[in-house]
Amino acid sequence: MAETKDFGTIASRIVELVGGKDNIAHAAHCLTRLRITPKDTSLVNLDELKKIGVIGAQMVGDQVQVIIGNDINEVYDAFVAATGIERAAAIDENLDPELTKKKKSFKEILGSIFPAIVSCVFPILPALLACGMLQGIVMMLVNFKLVPADNPTIATLTWIYNVAFCFLPIFVGYAAAKRFNVKTAMGMLMGAILIHPTFLELVKEGAGYTVPNPGGPPTVVPGTGSAGSLFGLSIYPGDYTSTIIPVIVCVFVMSFVEKLLNKYIPKNVRFVLVPTLELLIMAPLGLLVLAPISHRLSTAFAGLLITLFHIPGIGAILICLFSAIYPYIVITGMHFNLMSVAMAVGQQMGKNPLTSVAGFLFQYTQAAVCLAVALKAKNSERRSLALSCAFSDAIPGISEPGLYGITFKYKKALYAAMIGSGVAGLIAALMNVGSYAGGPPNIFTFGMFINPAPVPDPLADLKKMIICLVIGVVIAFVAAMILYKDEEADIIDGQE
Repeated sequence: MAETKDFGTIASRIVELVGGKDNIAHAAHCLTRLRITPKDTSLVNLDELKKIGVIGAQMVGDQVQVIIGNDINEVYDAFVAATGIERAAAIDENLDPELTKKKKSFKEILGSIFPAIVSCVFPILPALLACGMLQGIVMMLVNFKLVPADNPTIATLTWIYNVAFCFLPIFVGYAAAKRFNVKTAMGMLMGAILIHPTFLELVKEGAGYTVPNPGGPPTVVPGTGSAGSLFGLSIYPGDYTSTIIPVIVCVFVMSFVEKLLNKYIPKNVRFVLVPTLELLIMAPLGLLVLAPISHRLSTAFAGLLITLFHIPGIGAILICLFSAIYPYIVITGMHFNLMSVAMAVGQQMGKNPLTSVAGFLFQYTQAAVCLAVALKAKNSERRSLALSCAFSDAIPGISEPGLYGITFKYKKALYAAMIGSGVAGLIAALMNVGSYAGGPPNIFTFGMFINPAPVPDPLADLKKMIICLVIGVVIAFVAAMILYKDEEADIIDGQE
């Protein structure tokens, strides 16, 4: 709904079309919907309700649900003023009977996984966007020589924009707790456990590390194989910094633990005992089982890619498919485990034609579809978000805002980006494009495609990569302009 709409008029029309204020037994709201319980449902004019400038209207049992969207608080305030009903607290949609009692099929459960992941990240997008935008500003100041890289202010701003990503599991733990109806403090605590400095030091010792040695080969320090122990069991040395899946899985399981504890522990000691027992159960379960499984699956996927890439005739097809599905790789955090793939492929082939190519195509096709969404969006908030996401993708190379705020939320935008990346990935494979160094894809790291060897044209791969990027971006943008429907986005927003 646009900001220029008259909320009082909309509220009055809703009252009229549900049979008048005398026909209203109760009314409340959730994040996007006005939920009205009429005394007599036969007096409700559902068809006319859909025509008064709202996103939609439906009957769920004996309840009328008017889908408002982002302006639900304003409409609810006007509705309370128009009817004089008692104001009710906002409903947590996770507790809504219509959502919790319905049994889901395996296909529905599978299809709800990625929306659930998105819903665990979307609430923290302002922090991710702010840090991404700040990183873009800092990078431009340094790369355009406006401020020296060793400037103390630049050093301070650098650690500030890294905060959201270094402590990402804590932010996600908060949002996941809201999503799965867990006490928010416990969700944040679970995220903090996975990135505590002491644990990270143990992870470093367990996994091993490399010490740079100027003027000679680096010193490789072998790992111990474990990050400490708990109850006599070795803890897997997984670095969960900047990841989201491990903490989401932990908080999801925590939701069942918390419900079980609340069911059996007496109310008079529940405030103390429930969180204490929850911690004693979830800390070992998370560190020993849930988080390691998530991390190992990512590692196994990386190993599978190496195996497939070396099968004769599969390389070009793999690059095409890999580029197309890269958004799913990023959203599950598997891209963090692809550094070994990049190194192995690069060592054997002299350059890396897989992960760097796919990463750049992903970054800029995401930017292209975010721009397309911004151009087609009528909702000012959606337009502003999409433009910010396009900048975040294109300049500093921060993909999370666009990934969780636009493409995985509005699936047709995602498909458009995948089409562009897949086609460009195939062209890149046929042109034998590859990178000669590693690093995150952004506007300042194109240099990784410059061949450092004394060859006739050291810029050959860079030129080819730019051609592939232009092709991918154009295809993704055009596909998004065709596939993405702003009306469907209104409905999706209304269902949150």
